[in-house]
Amino acid sequence: MADTSHTRKVLALLELHGEGRVGEMAEALGVDPTTVRRALRRLQQMGLVERVWGGARLFQAVRYVGEMARSNAVNPDAKHRIALKAAALVKPQMTLALSGGTTCTHLARLLRGKPLKVYTNAVNIAVELFSYPKTRVFVLPGTLNLFSYELVGEETVRFAENVPEIDVFFAGASAITEEGFFMRDAPEAAVARALRRKAREVYILADSSKWGKEVAPGGFFATWQEVSGWIKED
Repeated sequence: MADTSHTRKVLALLELHGEGRVGEMAEALGVDPTTVRRALRRLQQMGLVERVWGGARLFQAVRYVGEMARSNAVNPDAKHRIALKAAALVKPQMTLALSGGTTCTHLARLLRGKPLKVYTNAVNIAVELFSYPKTRVFVLPGTLNLFSYELVGEETVRFAENVPEIDVFFAGASAITEEGFFMRDAPEAAVARALRRKAREVYILADSSKWGKEVAPGGFFATWQEVSGWIKED
């Protein structure tokens, strides 16, 4: 049990910082370096981390570039805390849907290897979950959005309208106002609305900086009454 606890704590450090040296992690956790190395071996066997000289880094299934890379660097600690809260709502054998966005990407990494069925229109999230046999991933078809890793379009919406019932839909948001929740653009919002209608519960994953941001024309996808809650960092 202690070894399992240490493994979870080492993974949490790597999820927060991306990478770490054995000595630094041992000091942060108050354990000896041998305990950290043992935890890293387990995490490597699970496909969650990559060993590097003197330590390890979180396994990166996707190399992010452009706007996505810049967004990943904004409020990473807040996004990680949000993802942890969201992951706590997920139970084995659930059917989930995940939209794109960096906070949902943080959540996807926490779901690796869990016995779940996941629908997503974000190709990066599908790849983040790739090669974990207990996690069944279904990618909605469509056209790649020019501004994100999401697949969008009429075909995507039709597919979303016909997926089986979803237990929980986790959606990112580019802007949040008193009116409700907004995606980056109209194509992303259309897919999110379709998935929202198929879900028993809908949670918005977004840090507090999204409140009051300028909304995109056609980006609206849910009122406050149409979601189960907004999960933020505090």
